[in-house]
Amino acid sequence: MEIDTEQPVDAQPNLEAPREPEAPTATGVIVEIVMDSFRVNGELFAPGVPRRLVDILNSNDMTYFIMNSGTLDDPLNPEAETHKFDVIQLDRSGILFAIPRGELHKPDPFEIVRKKRVPSTVVLPGYEATGHLHLMPDADPKMVPIVADHHFVPFTDVTVTADKGRAQVWREPLLIINMARALFYGKKPADEAV
Repeated sequence: MEIDTEQPVDAQPNLEAPREPEAPTATGVIVEIVMDSFRVNGELFAPGVPRRLVDILNSNDMTYFIMNSGTLDDPLNPEAETHKFDVIQLDRSGILFAIPRGELHKPDPFEIVRKKRVPSTVVLPGYEATGHLHLMPDADPKMVPIVADHHFVPFTDVTVTADKGRAQVWREPLLIINMARALFYGKKPADEAV
């Protein structure tokens, strides 16, 4: 005996418009960016999932960065006027270094690569940064191209010295340095480690 399982259905036409494709999500990182004679503070945006600041800055597909709700000032002249902006575009090559100022994105444990701390100094136009560069455990600083590497490289436990007619010194736990702008890199002797 056959059973008819098909039921007639009164098909209604789909009057809803197809959904628009969703725009890629963007993530923001609160950051201070130091350039030759200016400092920019704001929220740096990058498309996609949350990433570390160094990964955002090293994105090969981005020659400029967009910041929202930022300020522009002279980092060495507290009396200079501060300019406020809703949107800022920054040329990647104009950045000397970046300092994260908000919550840091913690990498996935599977993304972590073991590295050794190398006491180092980098000289940039108007600034000297002394701290720890992080290299692969077997890397020899003599053989690794560091200056003009065209990457942003993290330094930790950094003392920054700025000289623009008067020296200013401050400490930062993390500095992301644009090695394309580095004028000098030097590994400190072991007995002078910072």
